[in-house]
Amino acid sequence: MRKCKFIRTDECVWVPSPGSWLGGWARHRWLERHFGDGNVHLAGAEYWAELVQQYPVKILTEENNIYTEKDS
Repeated sequence: MRKCKFIRTDECVWVPSPGSWLGGWARHRWLERHFGDGNVHLAGAEYWAELVQQYPVKILTEENNIYTEKDS
């Protein structure tokens, strides 16, 4: 099962910065399969903290090619 926190704004989807380059690239490709190309953006730690204050944080999970979005 894959899992990732995200925030959806009016313009796009934001995810926190990854811990590693390769892991971040794989996660980004996975997220683009669900949200679409060009809709997923990385938020640095400071910007993520600002977004969390303004928008609800959700969790995307995928198991057996079934995506689920839930409130965190």
